[in-house]
Amino acid sequence: MTEHLKFLAREIFALVGDEQYQELDSILGNMDPTGQTEVEMVALLRYSYLARNHLVNYHIYLDQVAQELLRRGLDVEKILHGLPLYSIDRYP
Repeated sequence: MTEHLKFLAREIFALVGDEQYQELDSILGNMDPTGQTEVEMVALLRYSYLARNHLVNYHIYLDQVAQELLRRGLDVEKILHGLPLYSIDRYP
């Protein structure tokens, strides 16, 4: 795990642990998957998974990530396997 991902994990887990859902939701709402690596996108989704029910932007970001992975020609179903409310049928 890179230092950037370790930092991201620590920050997200701290926000979730402190129940600072609004701040985490704001972070997700300001993320642009087009400027992120596949690992960063998936890490952000998986690290914030436990708080997903408190985050309006979680599912929006999930959809944006799926669209970006498709645009890159990657296997969306495999990469996002196990994430909530995800259905490959939603993405042409």
